[in-house]
Amino acid sequence: MNQVFGAIGFTGGAVVMTAFLILGARGAWKVKLSHEGVIVVAFVTGQLYAQAGETFAFLSDMSGGLSEAIQTSFGNGANFGAGAVAILVTLLVYGLKPSKFRNGVLALMLPSLYTAAGGLFATLTHMISNLTGTVVA
Repeated sequence: MNQVFGAIGFTGGAVVMTAFLILGARGAWKVKLSHEGVIVVAFVTGQLYAQAGETFAFLSDMSGGLSEAIQTSFGNGANFGAGAVAILVTLLVYGLKPSKFRNGVLALMLPSLYTAAGGLFATLTHMISNLTGTVVA
């Protein structure tokens, strides 16, 4: 026996983590997440969305659209890269007054933004990808 829960898969893991995120953010009964907990769970859930592929491709499209909108809003001559977008969204998540819904939505997009940014951001998403691949694959 080498699997505790049986086969989960990336799509199954994404659905389970989405349910955990919603229940934990609401915190109505036994499953409760703090504001920071919502950010972490949403980040991992976003990574699982990326690994699940087409089923959850809307999130990658949404974060790509957000990144493009931010970059083009400064005009054609501006040099506003994907790394700046990733830092900006991270600052919004951690710098604004805590809101579980807003932080959850933004943190869901962070893995796609980090991967697009490259550098240390991509290293973080690759490490989490390796961990989640080990657990749910």
